[in-house]
Amino acid sequence: MKNDTDLTADGWQGRTSIDESPEPPPMPAEKKTYAKAKLASATDVSRELAKLYREARSGRIDVSDASRLANMLSILARILSDSELEARIEALEQRGSFH
Repeated sequence: MKNDTDLTADGWQGRTSIDESPEPPPMPAEKKTYAKAKLASATDVSRELAKLYREARSGRIDVSDASRLANMLSILARILSDSELEARIEALEQRGSFH
């Protein structure tokens, strides 16, 4: 690509570009990989939070990234806890304890 710089009447520089050859097509994006962690229970989430803490403490993960991930894990822990309580209440209701 060739660039020419010209001064306009008011003194500002303007750029014009002349493409001598088209740019190659963009490269296909690399396949994203995600870390896999078992997060099926509050205990699993607690273990992952502890691992995340150790990684942030050791400097393997940026503290701000660890903070965001910890927030997501905390939300997941609340969801799992609520789901467990909901299942227990439903089981009690089916047994006839709360009519």
